[in-house]
Amino acid sequence: MFLYKIYMLLFSMKIAVCNCHSEISKSGFQKPATQYTISKTGRLPVCINENSGLAPAWQENYYWTHNDGGGNTELYMIDNRGYIFDTLFVNDSQNIDWEELTKDDQGYIYIGDFGNNSQARQDLCIYKYKNNTTEKITFRYTDQTEFPAQKRVFDCEAFFWYKGNLYLFSKDWSNNHQSKLYVMPDKAGDYTVSPTDSIFLKSPVTAADISPDGKEFALLSYGKIFTFEISGDKIDFSKPKSCIKIGRSQMEALNYINNTDFIMTNEQRKIYTVVRNK
Repeated sequence: MFLYKIYMLLFSMKIAVCNCHSEISKSGFQKPATQYTISKTGRLPVCINENSGLAPAWQENYYWTHNDGGGNTELYMIDNRGYIFDTLFVNDSQNIDWEELTKDDQGYIYIGDFGNNSQARQDLCIYKYKNNTTEKITFRYTDQTEFPAQKRVFDCEAFFWYKGNLYLFSKDWSNNHQSKLYVMPDKAGDYTVSPTDSIFLKSPVTAADISPDGKEFALLSYGKIFTFEISGDKIDFSKPKSCIKIGRSQMEALNYINNTDFIMTNEQRKIYTVVRNK
């Protein structure tokens, strides 16, 4: 326990001093045109001790979240203070390594059971849930041919839904610092997916979301938020916008509050808002 506390202290210090220099010089990001105010708004209860995803709930300013791998197959509706208002049991599912949530315009919730830290999983899936009915989307990466893979580039903790497709962003544990983009339909089925784009990001990607107006998407990492412009409904890395330094410990979940602001959570159960200054 003592060694773990020392590790987390050093890890937090590393995040606190991180900057955007590498992504600005290598990937074309800019510093934000305006500043952001980061505020702690609450803390998740102990029963959500390793949350890893956020998606809008039925009411405005409420969100679904869940526990990471090994947790119950449940979604918890919370507000930005961390209070629980509802619980959904996701039938016909397993929580092998739930990492992320997203929601479509028909009210379906997608649960990404695709954590692959071991680089050995061959049962990656996404659960599509609504009204006590669960469908299953299974998939594999065409570029992963060995299990476990020697190159630790096949983990995933981030995705979002947009116009009938699911967009997945890899978490690179290697020294290459490349996040790859994969795309698949939102329909139940079995898919083989190839990377459609990649980008240098020094910090590993832990969450993703798309703005309500569909003009921007964001990736969360340890200590930073990266935003990208969407043009002509095309989701790729061709138009990087801002690298926003947040400098908070091990951030794991992100959701747009509106077209400019975010809510995010970390593994220490803390909840923050990131609000662009007027």
